[in-house]
Amino acid sequence: MGPPYRRAGVNSLLCGARQPASVRQHGQAQPAQPREYVDSVPDEQASDVISGGRDPDRRPAAPWRPLVGATAVVLVAGVIAFRLITGGSGHPAPHKTPGSPSSVTLAAPTMLHGTPLAAGGAPPAALFLGGQELRVLQIGGHAPAGPTASALPTAGNTNDPLGPDPAVQQVISAAGGVVALILSHGQAGLPDIGDVVFIPAGPSGTGTPRIIARANYMALAPDHRDVWVEQAGPPDGNGPASSPAWLVGEDGRRLSANRDLGDQVLVAATVRGLLVQGPDQQRAFIDPQTGGAGPTGIPENAIIAGVDADQVAWQAVACPLRCALHVTDVRGGPATEIALPPHTAVGPNDTADFDPAGQRFALPLQTTGDQGTITGTSVYVADLSTRKLARVPGGPVPVAGLPAVSGAFPAGTSDVVSARWTADGSGLWIVATDGLYFQVAYWKGDGPLRVLPPEAGLAYKFGIPGTGTP
Repeated sequence: MGPPYRRAGVNSLLCGARQPASVRQHGQAQPAQPREYVDSVPDEQASDVISGGRDPDRRPAAPWRPLVGATAVVLVAGVIAFRLITGGSGHPAPHKTPGSPSSVTLAAPTMLHGTPLAAGGAPPAALFLGGQELRVLQIGGHAPAGPTASALPTAGNTNDPLGPDPAVQQVISAAGGVVALILSHGQAGLPDIGDVVFIPAGPSGTGTPRIIARANYMALAPDHRDVWVEQAGPPDGNGPASSPAWLVGEDGRRLSANRDLGDQVLVAATVRGLLVQGPDQQRAFIDPQTGGAGPTGIPENAIIAGVDADQVAWQAVACPLRCALHVTDVRGGPATEIALPPHTAVGPNDTADFDPAGQRFALPLQTTGDQGTITGTSVYVADLSTRKLARVPGGPVPVAGLPAVSGAFPAGTSDVVSARWTADGSGLWIVATDGLYFQVAYWKGDGPLRVLPPEAGLAYKFGIPGTGTP
């Protein structure tokens, strides 16, 4: 076990200064004061907690209560799963309800199938896994990854500046590290203003996380280094009514003036401008300099599958038996349309990813039966130049084996699957979670899927540090 985290360091995440009410009411966003979260990072081959909220696999020896039961954990994780995954399409989910411990232990399910990932079976990588906390899974080139380690102080009460049960809502890759958005949900179940955290990471290890902004939405800038953030007000958040957005650097410096988005929420940042969505599901490109709006060519209510600086992948909300994946070039180039397998559709809660060259698109697709019931999820890779689709081995990921929880986790709901390319595009990392456990796998582009054993916990989002320096 590596050196323990300082309690004060972790508490700085959950107890950071919230903006005064007067600031929030008048829409004057304040610059973030970078501050440290932790001053040391365990050096073991393990998944270590950097920040977070409640988690079902907390260790009994800690001063906070463990959530390791069967019935209670099913209820708690069910609520957590539903509330988090409903935010996958750009609208983080409402506040979660804590449960009670139980003495029954669940067996870890296998979600991804393949050959065990042995030492040297994947390039060195740091996977930042987001759920009820943010963990980093260090995978060495010649040493296998170890089991996760969880160490959190007592947190998640109404006195926390981030509110009860803050959770990771977004994890994005940036030059020299990753950026995570951690927040809670408050009035009307809308996302409160939370912390935008940059975590430096590279071949030499993981550095000290620092808060760079306060927001409830964020998007990576086209330069893959800076970050656009928004303090969205109703109906998409509990921020100022003007919903100010601005550009911030990885060091917390403001790089632009405020651009008020009003009732529009930030979806992505592209070379064409800020992709935003209004309450009527209409989308537009906003020029961050002038505020002028331009059309996107994407139908309203379309499911956004993935976005990079130059392209938007989407699927029509209603389509015939054989749906198509559409890829729109935001610069105005020719659009791409790829036929998908019968009885498959984009899962709005899953995470897809363009490769660094923008030529391939890793896409989880849900398979449905004759009655429209989801039967599983498989990951595909779309070649945008040939318009061909190839299925990644190791699937399908089965539906979650949880009973129905009224108003929370429906019976038979599919697992949440995320895919991310390595920084050089040579391989693909996949993470699947069922609300109680998660499993990590790697695919190098041919041969079998290389899998790690399932672990207790939630991992609905994950990111891999980008190349370059902060």
